[in-house]
This record gives sequence, structure tokens and C-alpha cells, in this order.
Amino acid sequence: MECMEKSHQINAMKSKCDNKININEEKKLVDANLSILRSTKMDTTPYQDDVEKKIVLLKHLLEKDPKAADLKWSLFISACNTYRYDTCLRPFPPMYIKNECKDIEALRKTVELIPPLAVIFRELHEPNVYANYGPAIDLLHWVLIRLRDPYIKSISKENYDSVLRKVPSEMLVAAPNLIFQIASAKQSTAEEKWKYNGQGYSTLYAYHGSRLENFHSIIHYGLQQNMCKNSLFGKGIYLSSELGVSLPYSPIGYGWGGSVLGSELSCVALCEFINHPTIKKHNSAIRIQNTLSESVPDKYYLVTNSDLVRIRYLLVYSQEVHPTRNNESSGLLDWFRQHKLLTFMLGYVILLASVGLTHNKQVEKYYRLFVQKTGLD
Repeated sequence: MECMEKSHQINAMKSKCDNKININEEKKLVDANLSILRSTKMDTTPYQDDVEKKIVLLKHLLEKDPKAADLKWSLFISACNTYRYDTCLRPFPPMYIKNECKDIEALRKTVELIPPLAVIFRELHEPNVYANYGPAIDLLHWVLIRLRDPYIKSISKENYDSVLRKVPSEMLVAAPNLIFQIASAKQSTAEEKWKYNGQGYSTLYAYHGSRLENFHSIIHYGLQQNMCKNSLFGKGIYLSSELGVSLPYSPIGYGWGGSVLGSELSCVALCEFINHPTIKKHNSAIRIQNTLSESVPDKYYLVTNSDLVRIRYLLVYSQEVHPTRNNESSGLLDWFRQHKLLTFMLGYVILLASVGLTHNKQVEKYYRLFVQKTGLD
């Protein structure tokens, strides 16, 4: 009997220990799940900023430098609408990433509904603006405010010559319509790294041409040697001391129909780079025999390390540059430009209606009466 009682006591103690172990394991599992939930919330909260704060920041930016905001948004739209969006649209808006997949169709639908920025600026002063333009405000805030390094700044026309004189051109080329500065934010890691790499070396300026849809990624990630497809004289970033050499590599591209800068744009980057020994440049003493990679043509630079290059300015060419206005007529005209197909269909309906009315007897009767009373007959 005593042996049986001792056996029961031992089993009871084991059961208690097992329960404690199970409880501890469950507690650890719950803590782990809570930790995952907290980390998930921490990952998403930066994009759930206060609505009022978003509105205030957007109003300030659109009032302070509307053309710079328009250009940044146009570059984003160009990258969004290209079939190469997977490489051009970087960074990608995180609110349109679902289950690690980019929902480009949902993003494009939101973009299509966004009116000209002048209209948005006016609507931001209305009390119910977020109810009407919630997705638009969230996306505009992410593109124009959250992507703050680097930021785009308009250059006044009187300073255009001083910018272009950084690389004196011997070729006759058309002057850009607009010039924007690409400025680094305070405590920029990329800028500090560039300055560190440039210790003990001088710097030079040169141009780089690329397609319009590439500039959203170029501005935020810089020029990357692995992304440059042209490798005639070796792999790397191709720069030129002549604007006329880089300009053909920047064909006119379609940006945004609601832009005051014009829907068709072309951009050339004016870059500052460290004059490092690894940079290939033209050397007339080198005679090319078996390979073209030993030298580059005159007016060219070939940079094989992307950390040596920083974009300082964007030269913008546009077919049509409209003044920035916040009135109704400007918004209506921009809306018609943005919705050309709908405008054409509306005009066609009006034309059919007018043709039908001209053959209506009642209309003819009132028309004759109007002509008689006004004395036009």
C-alpha cells in the first residue's frame, strides 16, 4: 500500500511538472505571437500617419514649390505606366504590396483618378477632403513627402546659366525648359558615403541621359553600373562632358496628363563625380588594337563604381510648359487634357445632338422667331 501511495505521489508530481512545462511553452508561444504582431504593427505604422499631418504637409509643399512636386509626381507616373515597372518603379509604394506581391493594377487605378495638383491643392483646404480623396492623399504623401531623400527643388531662370557653366559645352544644343536641383536631406547616408570616398580627390561634372521612366529609380537609388545596358566600351555608368552627347539617350517620354510641365518630357541628369583613378576617360595616347574596352571616346567618362557619382541637377525638356494656376479654368483644361478619349466622345455626342436638332421642326420654328425678333433676317 505504501508503495502504491508513493507511486501515486510521484505520478502527481510528474503531472504537475508536465502542466508547468505546457503552461510555460504556451506562454512562450503567446509571447512569440504577440512579438510578431507588435513587429508587424511597427512595420506598418510609418505609413499610417495622422491624416491632418498629411494634409498640412502636402499643402505646404504644393504651395512652396508646385513645379518640383509636379516633376516628382510625373516621374513616378512614368515609372508606374511602363511595362518595365518592376525595375523602374523602385521604391514601390508599400500600401500596394499584398502578400509580397506588387498590385500594379490597383496602383494604376488610383493614379488615374488623381486630378491635377492645382485641383488637389484647392481641395486640401476643404473639410471633407480625405473622404473624397483618401487614396490620392495617401499616395501623394508617400511619393512627395515620405521619399524625402533626396528632394527636388526648382531653380530660378536667372540661375540656369550658372548651372550649365559647370560643364561648358562646345556643341550647339537646345537649352532646357526647366532645371531642378536634386538636394540631399540632412544626415543623408549616401551623401556622407560619397564625401568619404572623395577624400583626397577632386570632383568633375558631366551629363547622363536616360529614358524618362528610369528617373524615379535613378533619383532615389542613384545611377547603378549594373543597370546600364550600354557596354560598348565596358560595363559601367556612361557620362559625357557634352550635353549634346547625352541628350539623344533621353528621348521624349510620356509623363502625366495633368502636369503643368507638359505630358511629354525628357530629362538629362547633371552629375558630380569623384575624379578617381578607376574612372575611364579618353586618352589619345592609347591606340585601340584588339579591344574597345581599353579606352573610351572623347567627351566620355566610364564610371565602374556607382558610389563615386551623385546627381546634382535635372535638365527638363518639355513641349508645353503651362503656368501654375489654382483657378477653375486651369483645372478644367487639365482635366480635358488628361481625359482625351472621354473629351472626344463627349464632343461627338454634342455633334450628333446638334445635327439632330437642326432637323427638328420645333427648333426651326423657334430659330425663325429668334431671327425675326433680333432683326437678323
